[in-house]
Amino acid sequence: MRAVHRDMAWELAPGLTARHAFCLSPEGRADLRQVALRWLASAPPVDATWEYHASRQPSAEARTLEIAGIRVDLGEMASVASWDPSRRRVDARLWHPSFEKVPQPVRMQLGFLFLDNLLGEDEVERWIGSIDLLEAPTGGRTPDELRAEIERHRADPATEERWILGGFDGPDGRTLVLADAALKRIDHPFADQHVAIIVVLESGNLPDDALAVELNAEEDDLQARMAGTAVYAGRTTRPGARTMHFAAENLEAVKTVIDAWALVLPPRRIKVNFEEDMDWSFRSRELGLG
Repeated sequence: MRAVHRDMAWELAPGLTARHAFCLSPEGRADLRQVALRWLASAPPVDATWEYHASRQPSAEARTLEIAGIRVDLGEMASVASWDPSRRRVDARLWHPSFEKVPQPVRMQLGFLFLDNLLGEDEVERWIGSIDLLEAPTGGRTPDELRAEIERHRADPATEERWILGGFDGPDGRTLVLADAALKRIDHPFADQHVAIIVVLESGNLPDDALAVELNAEEDDLQARMAGTAVYAGRTTRPGARTMHFAAENLEAVKTVIDAWALVLPPRRIKVNFEEDMDWSFRSRELGLG
């Protein structure tokens, strides 16, 4: 696997349709996920013997493994799960009988191995929020019950977007934030460019109601133009500026959209900043999202 990437993990497992599966694992790294997906695109066709995956796949059965010198049955894991509707993720607190026999780092490793085995690596990133370890036994959910809980939320017909409105006081005054808390990095693996489009407000103040209506309409127009080109993550409005934040793959296509949009605006001063942001750190830095 060093020919693909030296930091890539791999795994042999029973296949879902073929006899065997060969899986690469990006180990939670967005840059390696791009590598794994490109590798998968060039993999041989699936046949009766081999299938290929760009992440660890779930197992249909509980797995027994040896770690830190003890045998662990992952089917004995219990979980207390709580649904966060704004992020559309499940926060999980885990307990296993072996936790009393191993140190904290090994307990956490067991927790991640359990979730990867239960859901598959991609689905853990997509649906699991915080992961904590319980200090004492709990009834909690069985592995099958935890999987069913996540499937229930996956099937929720409600829109995937969860827009939250908030604000904070900074050195320049009050900043208002509108952001899609449920937007997930894993669903846009190649959108590794952060695009910040800043509309300068000449008054130097927050927009009044009339100007806010104009800015909202212009923002809606930009979002519609960006469809299929960039992902809208949210906006900040502070005294003197409104900034719209997008994630994109093809900057040339984005620039074309922005140029066409700017032509239909009333006289306004626009600034555009581009930066590579593989991990979408702008969401926490600019929008206050974890």
